[in-house]
Amino acid sequence: MENIAPIKAGTQQILKTAFEYWVKSLRFQLFYSLLYFALFFLGYIYLFKYFGLWDEFSKYSDLVRTDIPAFNKKMEEIARLPQARNFGLAFFFLLALINPLNVGLYKIFRKIDLKEPVVMNDLFAGYLGFDFFKFFGFYLFWIIIFTYANALMLLGLVWVFVTLFSIPLMFFMQLNTFEGISLTVKGLKKNLGTVIISIAVAVLFSLSGLLLFGVGFLLTFPFWNAMIYTLYQHIYKEID
Repeated sequence: MENIAPIKAGTQQILKTAFEYWVKSLRFQLFYSLLYFALFFLGYIYLFKYFGLWDEFSKYSDLVRTDIPAFNKKMEEIARLPQARNFGLAFFFLLALINPLNVGLYKIFRKIDLKEPVVMNDLFAGYLGFDFFKFFGFYLFWIIIFTYANALMLLGLVWVFVTLFSIPLMFFMQLNTFEGISLTVKGLKKNLGTVIISIAVAVLFSLSGLLLFGVGFLLTFPFWNAMIYTLYQHIYKEID
């Protein structure tokens, strides 16, 4: 495709650029992390109680201190209950509802490029109009495939890479899910080594915040998105 090119910048330059995006949008990324994890944990606890799993778990909570094997056996029995399966499905929907927040970060990075003022509402770009259904549907599809693929050796990791640029492609180029995956695969073929190294560094940096009493994770967690956007900018040329 004419809008895909090999990355000319070195890995060091890519890391530097991603770090600059991260620094320039730090307060928005902090708000993103706070909102993301608040919605995640509140939603998880609500669903856990709604489907009655909290009560089931409470029945055997004392076994944690006295008999771990017996506790694990009871948890396996709970996992086979119909309400546990319903909880799992509802949890997929919860993740699909939260993850369009990632789209807002990409919009913020683009506005930094254009030297436009960034406002907090930009973080909710993935929830506006029809875009919400597009990104909600993508994330629901992504999570379901990842869950099953992850049970088969390294297929979950493969799925992460073949969808790596799907969201920015869908947002900036107005592509659908399968067009985004197709272009991601083509971009990877020309730049696989650089992408793997850059993403590996991004993951390590994102997790590094856990070393700062866990609180630093709120700041480093979104760095993953800054790296994806930086690689997207180097690989793809947007054509009207």
